[in-house]
Amino acid sequence: MNQMTETVTAVIPAYNEERHIGGVLNVLTQLEDLSQIIVVDDGSQDETAAIVWDWRMADTRIELIQLEENQGKGGAVFAGATAAENDLVLFLDADLMELRPCHVPLLINPVRQDECAMTLGVFEHGRWRTDLSHRYLPFLSGQRCLRWSLFRNLFQGPTARWSIETAFNLHAWYHNYRVRHIPWPGVTHAIRTEKHEPLSEYGSYVKMWWQIIGYIARFFLNYGWHSSYRRPPHRLHTSEPDLLPIK
Repeated sequence: MNQMTETVTAVIPAYNEERHIGGVLNVLTQLEDLSQIIVVDDGSQDETAAIVWDWRMADTRIELIQLEENQGKGGAVFAGATAAENDLVLFLDADLMELRPCHVPLLINPVRQDECAMTLGVFEHGRWRTDLSHRYLPFLSGQRCLRWSLFRNLFQGPTARWSIETAFNLHAWYHNYRVRHIPWPGVTHAIRTEKHEPLSEYGSYVKMWWQIIGYIARFFLNYGWHSSYRRPPHRLHTSEPDLLPIK
């Protein structure tokens, strides 16, 4: 297959995102590289599913997976990726704002051309709070493209919940996969105070970090403290400094 014609599946985990999911779908439906757009409704209590169905009427590439009970982000990510018809999978959050069609190929092309195993979209020149988060904690970005065949055996992936991004990063580190951080100028996402009451927001942050720390502990107890230093089973260029493995 010609690498530049290889098609992509987009997976969007969504929980109560009726205010934002339409904006993300509006961008993705403009991209011909995407042969499949999967939205995983993770037990939403709002009109997220109804909005996705409306979009599907206009674009049959859109598919909706509805989980009866909330499985957390890890469960939603795995449900979507398992249903993907392509090995090249793009993961995007459902609450993105200021996303443009030009941003998406920046994540896709380095993976499609085998320059790296995974890309991460890093916010900059958007809102200060999300820019700051991505500047110091880029590994928590939910915007990424990867080859699913390299990540399908992720340690405890379906139950990772909020630690799913950490799971992807540790898997790449352990297997010595190349990872590239891609600047995404102007893009941001809804912050928790825009979705929840302040007390609920801080509680969700505590819960998220508790899950992340717990996942990291379980990972190293299972695998040890050293990466395997095995080469990925597909060609990767090594000459560029920003393609060094995560350490």
